[in-house]
Amino acid sequence: MTTIKNILISLLLLLSTSFCFAQSNIYLEIAGTGGLGSINYEKIYKPENNLSYSLRTGFSMAPIDKNNGVALIFPVMFNGIYGQNKHKLEFGLGQSFTLSTKASFFIMGISNLGYRLEPDDKKYFFRLTYTPIISYLIDFQWQHWAGISIGYKL
Repeated sequence: MTTIKNILISLLLLLSTSFCFAQSNIYLEIAGTGGLGSINYEKIYKPENNLSYSLRTGFSMAPIDKNNGVALIFPVMFNGIYGQNKHKLEFGLGQSFTLSTKASFFIMGISNLGYRLEPDDKKYFFRLTYTPIISYLIDFQWQHWAGISIGYKL
C-alpha cells in the first residue's frame, strides 16, 4: 500500500509544480532509466540564464523472470539542462519505482549525464545519455547503463 502511495505522491508533486513550467515534452527512450525502453513526459522550467530545470516521469514494462513476472517501471527525475544554443548538457538524479505483476516492489536510484540536441526552431529533440542505475537498499550496486531518446516538444 505504501508503494502505491509513494508513486502517487511523486506524481502529485510533479503535477502540482507544473504551473511554473514553460515547456512540455514527450519522448521515447531506448534503454536508459526505464530499463529496456520507456515513454516519458517532461516539464521544463526556463529561467533567464543558460540553466533550465526539468521534472520528468516515465513508464516502462520489462519481463523479469517466472517468479517475479513483468516489471512496471516508473522513473521520476529532476534534471538540469545547461546550454544556450541547440547543443546542451543534461544531468539529473531521481528514483525508479518498480512494481512486478507478482507484487514485488523495488526502488532504485537513477541518474543521467549526457548530450541533448534541441534546436529552438524545431519541434523535435534528441538525447544521448549515460544513465547508471544505483541499487542501495540491501547491497550497494552501480550498474552502467545508457540511453538514446527522440522527443517532441508539445
